[in-house]
Amino acid sequence: MRRPDMTPEAAEEILGLPQRYTKEELRRAYTDMARRYHPDAARQQHMDPAAAQARMVEANKAYKVLKEEFALMPDRIVQRSASGISGGFAGVDWRAGTSDPFDESADPWDFANDWSTEAPPEKVPLSVRSVLLGPVVLRVLFIALFAWLWWCNFPLLPHNMGRFMVAGEWNLMDVARLVAACVYPTYLVIYEAASGYISGFVREMLNGIVSWITRRYVDLRPKSSSYGCALYKLLREQVYVLLLAPIVLYLAAICVNETSMPLKIAVGVLAVALGIDTLAACTRGGFVNVWSSALAERVEDLYLLARARLLKHCDQWGAHAR
Repeated sequence: MRRPDMTPEAAEEILGLPQRYTKEELRRAYTDMARRYHPDAARQQHMDPAAAQARMVEANKAYKVLKEEFALMPDRIVQRSASGISGGFAGVDWRAGTSDPFDESADPWDFANDWSTEAPPEKVPLSVRSVLLGPVVLRVLFIALFAWLWWCNFPLLPHNMGRFMVAGEWNLMDVARLVAACVYPTYLVIYEAASGYISGFVREMLNGIVSWITRRYVDLRPKSSSYGCALYKLLREQVYVLLLAPIVLYLAAICVNETSMPLKIAVGVLAVALGIDTLAACTRGGFVNVWSSALAERVEDLYLLARARLLKHCDQWGAHAR
C-alpha cells in the first residue's frame, strides 16, 4: 500500500527526480540524499543534526512511495507530464488521444502510448530495409569503422608510434595529443560495442527519412530495447570524464604556448573551468552533465512530436495509437 501521507509528486520533488526516470535513477537519487544527510556528512558540513535527520526521514518516505511503482514492473520508465502530474509507466497508464501531434503547444507525452512496451510488436516481413537498417548490420558496421579508426590512430601500436614519439623533450601539447589519440578511438569502439546508441541514432534518422519518402513506417528497434530514442540515451549515458579530460589538456597546452597575454588568460580560464567541470563529472555533476540531461529531455519531446507526425504522414497513426 502506498503511504497516505505523501503523494508521488511530492516524493519526486523531495528526491529531485527528473521528468522521466528509471528505477536505477530513483535508487541513485535516494543514495545521493542518504550520503548528503548522513550524520557524519552533516557534521562535516556543519549542518544542524535535527534538520539533517528530518530530511533523511523525508527521503526514506519518498523512496518507499516511489519504490512501490516499480514493484511489479522493475524495468519500466516513469514519466510525468509537462504539467507535473504523474503520467504513469511507459505502456501502462499513458493518457492517450488528447493531443494533436501538429500542435506545437501540446504535451508530447499525452500521446506517448504509441511506444507501449506492452503492445505486441508488429510482425514485419524480412526486407532490404529491415536488414540494412536493422539493429545488427548497422551496429556491426559502426563497430568495424571505429575499430579501423582505433587501428589507424592508437599511438601504442607499433605502426603508429612513429607519429607520436617525440625526439627530445616532451611538451604539454605532445602529451595532450597522445592522451587524445589513446582515449577517443578506444572510447568509440567500447561505447558502441557496449551500448549501440551511435548506430541506433543513425538507424532512427535513416529509417525516418526512408519512411517519409515511402510513406510506410516500420519499427526497426531491437525487440529487447526499452522505450526512448537513441539520441536521448546517447546524450544521457556518456562518460564525460573521459571525453573532457583530453580537451582540458589541450586547452592547457594552448595556454602554455600562447604568446598573447589576453588570449592566454582567456584560454587559461576556460581550461580551469572545464577542469573543474571534469572533476564534478566524476560524481555525475557539473555543467556538462546538467546541460546534456536537459538537452536530452528536449530531444525526447521533439522525437515524440516528429514520430507522431511521421505516423500521420504514413497514414499509420490509428494503427500505432491503439
